[in-house]
Amino acid sequence: MGNLYIASYDFGTSSVKAVLVDFQGNVKGSSTAGYSLLAPHADWAEQDSTAYWDAVCKATKQALINADICPEDVKGIVFGTQWKGIIPLDAQDNVLYNTIIWLDGRAGKQAAKLNARMNTTEFCNKDYWPKLMWVKEELPEVYEKTTCFLEINAFLKFKATGRKLVDITNHFTRSIDVKLQAYYNKVLAAAEIDPDKFPPLVMPTDKIGGLTAKAAQELGLPMGTAVFGGCGDIPAIAIGAGCSSRDSVHIYLGSSGWLGTVVPEQKDGVGELYQSLDRGKELMIYTLQSAGMTFNWAIDQFYHVEKDILKDDIFEFVNKEIENIEPGSLNMIATPWLHGERPPLSEKAKTVFINITNLHNRRHFINAIMEGICYHLRWKIEIYEKETGRTLRSIRIVGGVASSDKWMQIMANVLQIPVEIPVNVRHAGAIGTAYCALIGLGQYKNFEEADKMTIAEKTFLPQKEYANIYDMLFKVFQQIYPTMEGMFDILNG
Repeated sequence: MGNLYIASYDFGTSSVKAVLVDFQGNVKGSSTAGYSLLAPHADWAEQDSTAYWDAVCKATKQALINADICPEDVKGIVFGTQWKGIIPLDAQDNVLYNTIIWLDGRAGKQAAKLNARMNTTEFCNKDYWPKLMWVKEELPEVYEKTTCFLEINAFLKFKATGRKLVDITNHFTRSIDVKLQAYYNKVLAAAEIDPDKFPPLVMPTDKIGGLTAKAAQELGLPMGTAVFGGCGDIPAIAIGAGCSSRDSVHIYLGSSGWLGTVVPEQKDGVGELYQSLDRGKELMIYTLQSAGMTFNWAIDQFYHVEKDILKDDIFEFVNKEIENIEPGSLNMIATPWLHGERPPLSEKAKTVFINITNLHNRRHFINAIMEGICYHLRWKIEIYEKETGRTLRSIRIVGGVASSDKWMQIMANVLQIPVEIPVNVRHAGAIGTAYCALIGLGQYKNFEEADKMTIAEKTFLPQKEYANIYDMLFKVFQQIYPTMEGMFDILNG
């Protein structure tokens, strides 16, 4: 059945990739369409909801052309999306406000209020529930008119099928787990948010309907094509990395980054964030708010002339530029906290460069940013190992950054464990999302079977001769935030 396909969509912060995946999990064609990030105020991050669907339609048609695939051979549609978006719809299904996306940090006041009401410190300005509180408090007319809050995946399923349903990985008001549902009920009560404003729950592998005539025409696909529950981009990446089984561990490095592992249930005081994956599976996450975003910022600052000329080839150019930079960047350290960080750090933390000398040039700054991202993830691994009692012997990494051999060798050297890179690292999210549909169609039994389909294409072994320099610099890196916490508070208060 190699001539049949899934149309799988990987929604990032700035664009969607429409990827055509065959029934064996192989990528046969893709196309990307972008949408704008809106920042009307400091710390705000919004997007035009209608732009998502427009991008899906544009990317789908182009992907079919690129792969020379007949639309009738597409047997399933499934979305993998950025999480925790807020899209308010009224009784006539009109969108009442721009999507407030995961990166938005406007709800600091509401987070403090929720923490006080629940006698905790777990909520921050970027969390989902404080932002719902912000809508209620700052946009009361919008809140009152809202009959249904959707997130991005649910909005796309609604555009495709006319049904309002949220999958388990993107639902933060409903759960099939009794303990987790009790927690959501407690949070919503403390936040004073009406639980009836949220749609029913579905599983990622559920068929939720077929394309409407209007959606089919706009997408260029047959009416009635099956649409599945789908998932958030974080669990999609775990599946696409071959790491959706319990206790498996992976790192993702794209615009943001994280260390993720699959556990049977959420536990207080363990991990930083959780996202449900399947029945009896919770994806426990240790975060990095800005990975590729910080690296791209550095490219824009230090190589903007070359980028204007080389476009996407700038990354290969930079890799060659820094090829001979000695490990440790001549003892300069960079923190990758361009957009702030989540607890145990703070949204007030920012990017700094430490120990600059006259011997440094732009190559060292870029190299230090790459190393700083690796230091941050080593820090997360240390926390993970302490909290779980497990020791990592190797790690699998996916995302656009994983296509840089130079960077992955740095990662192996900093972590001092082997780093495995699976096939199609740039499409891991779309492949993982596609498996939701393939399981729904009966092509695979479950996610464990899907995991076995993903093999490592490359392995980077740590170079022991650099262990001492990276051990020393990592220990200094760990001291930067505690040392500068008060200064960050003053500068970014």
